[in-house]
Amino acid sequence: MSRALAAATMGGMRRILIVVMAAIVGAVAVGAPAAARPRGIPDRVMLQPGDLGGAVPGPVEDGLVWPLLPQPCADAPVPQPVVSRTQAADYDTRSRVYENVARYRGDGARAYVTELKAQLARCGVGGGDNGFDPVAEDHLGPDTVLFTGNYDLGDRYVGYVVAAVGRYVVVVMMSDSRTGAADLTALNGLASAAMARARS
Repeated sequence: MSRALAAATMGGMRRILIVVMAAIVGAVAVGAPAAARPRGIPDRVMLQPGDLGGAVPGPVEDGLVWPLLPQPCADAPVPQPVVSRTQAADYDTRSRVYENVARYRGDGARAYVTELKAQLARCGVGGGDNGFDPVAEDHLGPDTVLFTGNYDLGDRYVGYVVAAVGRYVVVVMMSDSRTGAADLTALNGLASAAMARARS
C-alpha cells in the first residue's frame, strides 16, 4: 500500500471515528434531560372509584375557574411542585369532586401549606364576598386546612381541603350544582381518603 493511500485511509478512519464519537456524545446529551425528568404521580396515590362512591375519575374539564393549587393573594407566590396530576369525578347527581396531587422536593409540601394558611389569613374575604374564606386549620391533622371559594357575593361556594402529606400536597375540591354550597362533611371524608392514599 502506498504512503498516500495509507494516509488517506487513516484520515478517513479518523473522520469516521469523530462522527461516531459525536453521535455518542449527542445521544448522551439528549438522553440526560429525559433521565432527569421527574416521574409522574402514580395511580395508587390518586382517589379511586372505591373512594368516590363508584364514580370513575377522568380529566378535569377545560375552563375550570377554580384553581387546584390555590394562591389566595394574587401578588404573593406560593412554592411550586416538581410535578402534579389532576382528576375529576361526578361524586353523585349534583356534586363534582376535583383532586390535585403535587409532589415537592424536601420540605416544600409543608412550606406550601404554611404559605397557603398565611395567605388565607391575609387575603381571605370572609362571607359575603367573592374569593377565599378560611374555615378551619389542622382539622384533619397537622398541615391541613379547610376553606371555601366564594362566588355570587358569598352566597355560593366550592369547598377545599388542602393537606401536606410527606412530599405531597393533596388538594380536594367539591362543587354542588344544585345548591351551590358544597357538603363540607363529605369533602372532609374524601380528603381523609386522599391523604391515606398519599401516605401509601
